[in-house]
Amino acid sequence: MIDTNIVELTKETKNLIIKGHTQLFPVVRIPLGELQYNKLNGRIATWISEYLSNNDKFPEEIEKANMIIEGFMEESNPDLLKKTKTNIELFDQQESAVVLKNGIIVDGNRRFTALRQLSREGKGQKFSYIKAVLLDSDDYTEKEIKTFELNLQHAKEERVGYNPIDRLVDIYRDLITENAPFSPAEYAREVASTEKVVQQEMEVSQLMIDYLEYIGHPLMFHIVRKQKLDGPLREAHRILKSKKIEAENIEDARDVIFASIASFDGDVTRKIRDMKKVVQDSKMLNEVVTELDDTLDDIDAHFHEPDTSTIPGNNIVDVPINQKNKVIEITSKFAERKKLTSAKRAPIESLKRCLDRVNDVDSDAVVRMNSDDIDEFSEYIIRIQEQLDSLKGLTNVD
Repeated sequence: MIDTNIVELTKETKNLIIKGHTQLFPVVRIPLGELQYNKLNGRIATWISEYLSNNDKFPEEIEKANMIIEGFMEESNPDLLKKTKTNIELFDQQESAVVLKNGIIVDGNRRFTALRQLSREGKGQKFSYIKAVLLDSDDYTEKEIKTFELNLQHAKEERVGYNPIDRLVDIYRDLITENAPFSPAEYAREVASTEKVVQQEMEVSQLMIDYLEYIGHPLMFHIVRKQKLDGPLREAHRILKSKKIEAENIEDARDVIFASIASFDGDVTRKIRDMKKVVQDSKMLNEVVTELDDTLDDIDAHFHEPDTSTIPGNNIVDVPINQKNKVIEITSKFAERKKLTSAKRAPIESLKRCLDRVNDVDSDAVVRMNSDDIDEFSEYIIRIQEQLDSLKGLTNVD
């Protein structure tokens, strides 16, 4: 708990929306040594995941834990931290943080980081304090605090967005876990979004969870960040949501896509997009699964052997080279085949669209046209007929 005897009241105040009401709070100066980072801060969720995958737990000593998380704050966005640090050094801290009386920072982790570094660098005694609103955690439920955090994160245009994977982790924690604090409708209201958009984000987040389980590393979110999988996961979500995939084929489609995500290099999003028409074609998907049957089984076995599914030190998914090459070979072959098939059918699809447009012509409106419009209408009919005759001649059909 923060020692209130060493907290200094300032003349500043700050409006906060909390418990659904705007309230005016006094701003105080708190020594940095009284504070600690919030380990549940969504902006560093994947970094926390990475640390805990290599360590049993965080140090109990607050300053040791703070030093570790400070490193995450800097590594997650060094340019923004540098900008914040320079701004505070030149103009002092302009925006107050929000802190609970137990010392945990609710809002202002980057400002806290900048002040810690400026203080260590000997830039002046004034940087050894943070200006903040001090909230009594006993006065608010965990859900009210989280609601307040969401309001802060989404209410201001200048707020810098999360890493997209960290955002998905927050969605998982707030909406999908067994004891998730929010319903989709509540969450949508607090972040000024729609329930439809929130539901879609939940589906992408769940797909992330499914992928981590597929590679044998459940909830190790840092792996998804390291692979930069926001784009591929969203592309996979669009494909798997398609009504063109029959219900009994969803699992096969998902496994092929997950194996591809784990195997592909380079522009993974584009390569997954190229697979869209393959997995949506039931016959072709079955052919892919048949050709990859043993390979998919081998990959599954590999992922679920202890300590084999990632390369030590960088957490990049490691598919055995033979299986990796097979997945790339087969999926690329069928994607190219589908492109060629689509190209061959392109003239047919064009004519189908033309016929649809012709069927849209209102015959009653034609009857009511004036003479000038009739002349123009007739001219188009002649030109269309000439083009159709030319195309028919190419088919050698009488």
